[in-house]
Amino acid sequence: MNYNSLYYFKILGETEHFGKAAQQLHIEQPSLSQSIKRLEKDLGISLFEKRGRNVFLTQSGRAFHNKIQQAFELIDAAAIELQPKDPLETIVISSVHSHPRSEFSKYVTGFLNQPSHQNIRISIYERHTPESFEALRNNLCHLIVCSSKSKQDDFEYVPIFKQKVSLIVPESHPLAAYDQIDIAEALSYKFIYPAQITGMWTIFEKMFAEIGALPPVALEAESVTFTASLVANNFGIALSPEAEHINQYNVKKIRLTNESSNFYHYLAHSKSRPLSPAAEQFKTFITKETALLA
Repeated sequence: MNYNSLYYFKILGETEHFGKAAQQLHIEQPSLSQSIKRLEKDLGISLFEKRGRNVFLTQSGRAFHNKIQQAFELIDAAAIELQPKDPLETIVISSVHSHPRSEFSKYVTGFLNQPSHQNIRISIYERHTPESFEALRNNLCHLIVCSSKSKQDDFEYVPIFKQKVSLIVPESHPLAAYDQIDIAEALSYKFIYPAQITGMWTIFEKMFAEIGALPPVALEAESVTFTASLVANNFGIALSPEAEHINQYNVKKIRLTNESSNFYHYLAHSKSRPLSPAAEQFKTFITKETALLA
């Protein structure tokens, strides 16, 4: 009786099918059959009975199989205990795509550079705001950076920086002659609409709701970067957050006088689920750093 024979028996007892068990074990079916026969000979009992093409555990075989499963669970648990423990605690953050990276990076770097935080690491995944809400809802992250608030969830929001939406137009566009306008002055031109899964859609919808009309649509785009490239190629005009990467495109950024062109990015978490100690420390740190925005 050896380890392999017992493990083969465990798998065959779970599948009760020689073909499936052999495939799972990556061995030939005759080798599995011979191993089981040797085990039955060593034990002096029949572990399986055949019924047509299938095999089933005998009463003695099932009792032995239960014990073998427990034994392998103990072996697995012992192996896990021997694995080196990761001394680092990870904070998982889901972040909106269009936040000013230099601002948020400053907070992350400042936090991680503190000597008391050397055992903490931060993993950041970029998602649109609605997707970040879903990730937080499903416990896929500790914190999110979002550009709007969810009406259906009980989340706590800490404003971490203020951002402004600009109107971007091709450099040859009639509106390019202006440095500042009210959004109503652009109402007759075709817009590249933000996709409704983005936080920009909430801002877009709110801004035009205030003037009671929507502009004609040229097309819809999800990415802020792709939107800027479309504008540069004269497909339409668009609203865009003042992100650094917009500067690489040949577009004119026009300031908007509308109050709704100002919006916050928030650090948010679920009120119903306690934060991990590390995530709580990060929230406390960033709250102090951005206290003037509250």
